[in-house]
Amino acid sequence: MLAYPKVDLSLDRLNQNGWAMGDLPVDRPDGRVWIVTGQRGKHWIIAQAPSQAAAWWLAWRQARKLEKQRPRRRRR
Repeated sequence: MLAYPKVDLSLDRLNQNGWAMGDLPVDRPDGRVWIVTGQRGKHWIIAQAPSQAAAWWLAWRQARKLEKQRPRRRRR
């Protein structure tokens, strides 16, 4: 099994960057899945994984990709 950062670490990283986040477990016939959602301004992220830590880590990766795509403002 892969090791993911603890949920608190991923949540702290997201909160520090202005994301409002939440999660919930969903029991399905093939097993439990964790869904993490987040919003910052007009941007939304949704991640799901079999473990809570993996779902939070995937959400953090999505947020990071959005940050890299955002054009940077020039400083004067």
